[in-house]
Amino acid sequence: MNMIDLLNDNSTKSKDKRAKIISAVNNQEISIHDLISDSSLVDKNILIVLEAIEEITRKTPETADAACILFAANYVTADSNAIKREASRIVGNLAHLFPEHLEPVIVKLLDNSNSVGTVVRWGSAYALGKIVQIPQFANSNLYLQVTTLSDEVKENGVKNQYLNGLKKAKKLRHD
Repeated sequence: MNMIDLLNDNSTKSKDKRAKIISAVNNQEISIHDLISDSSLVDKNILIVLEAIEEITRKTPETADAACILFAANYVTADSNAIKREASRIVGNLAHLFPEHLEPVIVKLLDNSNSVGTVVRWGSAYALGKIVQIPQFANSNLYLQVTTLSDEVKENGVKNQYLNGLKKAKKLRHD
């Protein structure tokens, strides 16, 4: 399957493109690395690729390598709110596998937690909630930062992402 042809096919809907990509990865016709190695992707195609990777990494995170979390981290500060959301979700899905790559993206996620876009704040809350569950971060200043964000946020969906992470992180703390 040629991904570029599929992504550039205007007769195929985005959700169908995403489903074909997911199927191709699950059937080992292509790898996630194949998806992220094409530097010629435009925003609408980046979103489709990120959506596919998010679903794959949510269900089977072990199919990704460190390059995948680094790829997603690059898009946490994209112009598109949808791209930021999907990139943040991928970071959250893979955080427990690659904690050594999280420090730079945590700063970006914290910045996004103040975004005007609810989907961006939700994606950041999801990722930060997953990251704070990792022992080294449960026992760091990040725990306090996420607690503060949780206390300040108004939207229940965003707040719940923080609270879910904090509840699990609290069990790991050395207080």
